[in-house]
Amino acid sequence: MQPQPHSADQFGSQRDFWWHRDFLDLMATRWRLREATSLADIGCGQGHWSRLLYRYLRAPALLTGVDREPQWVTAVAHNFRRAFPHVAPDQFAFLVGDATQLPLPDNTFDVVTCQTLLMHLAQPKTALREMLRILRPGGLLICVEPNNLWNYLAFTSLTPAEPVETIVRRFEFWLRYHRGKMAAGQGDHTLGDLLPGYFAELGLTEIAVHQSDRTASLFPPYDSPEQQAILEQERTAKASASGQWNREAVRRSVLDGGGTEEFFERGFAELLEKFAQEQQAIRAGTFHAAGAGMHYLVSGRKPSGRD
Repeated sequence: MQPQPHSADQFGSQRDFWWHRDFLDLMATRWRLREATSLADIGCGQGHWSRLLYRYLRAPALLTGVDREPQWVTAVAHNFRRAFPHVAPDQFAFLVGDATQLPLPDNTFDVVTCQTLLMHLAQPKTALREMLRILRPGGLLICVEPNNLWNYLAFTSLTPAEPVETIVRRFEFWLRYHRGKMAAGQGDHTLGDLLPGYFAELGLTEIAVHQSDRTASLFPPYDSPEQQAILEQERTAKASASGQWNREAVRRSVLDGGGTEEFFERGFAELLEKFAQEQQAIRAGTFHAAGAGMHYLVSGRKPSGRD
């Protein structure tokens, strides 16, 4: 069986609900996107992020997407043609390439951006330097990255009944998982917290940090399109044993992060039980959760005159 492309389990319909349009209106004003006529989206995937930003650029704007997966490069080209049928095809270019060695020229783009890319890279600073290289002097770098570990601290309607020891052990379980992924060179899912410091280290100016105003809330009767998409993604991931339900991959990371076999077995069993209890409560119409997370939007400008 062919392996799934990177992030394949993250491109479900739930991703279409990541952003409020009025929030993006505000961010586009803060970023002065109406002044920009070119944008490069690095790790563009299917174009969820750049399709939203493209509408704010000054027409006729050029957009270039880069992704390491040929499947996504084909998909994003189709998605842009469908989303912008009146824009000339030569305004869009989509390339297969590595974020740490971009196939793009120096000092070219008004805006360079990525969304949930750096968190997957063993060398995020190398990718940032590459994005800075292709950015024109005075241009804007925008990176959107999370601290996913915080998601495991959020309470639900079931948490008050859980023993403190179980809650603490669950956080330790995912902390060791994240540490293990880092040790294996599989990225850092808490990278969002470090981005402003990386921007300062690289010499960017006008550094600004914001947080997304969107949550993944669930409450009865769970009938909005967004809530239905959230529930479907969770059930699909569990059924396909992908993401956090890939038992062997999670085990390997927990052990690489310093956990023992006994610790993993107990922690994974508790995750299965937690999922079952949540699904039972959802069927009963009693489960609810605000569903907040830590999702940073970090921006900064390349100093004028910098090569």
